[in-house]
Amino acid sequence: MSHLTDSQIQGLADGTLRGPEGLAAREHCDGCAECGLELTLYTSLATGLSALTDPQPPPDFTATVMAAVQVREAHLASRRHTLLAALPAAALAVFAVVGWAFSVQIGHIVDDFATARTVIGVLTPVFAAIRVPLGIGAFVIFAVVLTALSRTLRPVYARAET
Repeated sequence: MSHLTDSQIQGLADGTLRGPEGLAAREHCDGCAECGLELTLYTSLATGLSALTDPQPPPDFTATVMAAVQVREAHLASRRHTLLAALPAAALAVFAVVGWAFSVQIGHIVDDFATARTVIGVLTPVFAAIRVPLGIGAFVIFAVVLTALSRTLRPVYARAET
């Protein structure tokens, strides 16, 4: 004869096993001493657990939690105020550094820009005239480099296959 599983006996004890399956389990427990004893144990356990009450929190629980929340809020507010005070100082420092850099270097930047514009203006027709030879030269150099690499790597592949 097979016995009931623990989950079936627990369901029967707490009233969650119902219907034909519950009726069959109840009949089995009435005829089987071992399952009947387990049902009695689970029933007394369920009765004892249902009689338990929730513990009461300490009387100063709410005050303690609220005090901890206030301390945390004060700490966060302090950090927020520190950050807000530092932002204008940082912005002023960046503005001063950028202003100094532009005031000192502005003459050099204008001169360099004019020089670069002149060089680009002169070199543009030169590059336009030698575009095709430069492309051919780049292709030849690329082919030589690829050939050298393929010959260098070939012995490594040959050694790996053996």
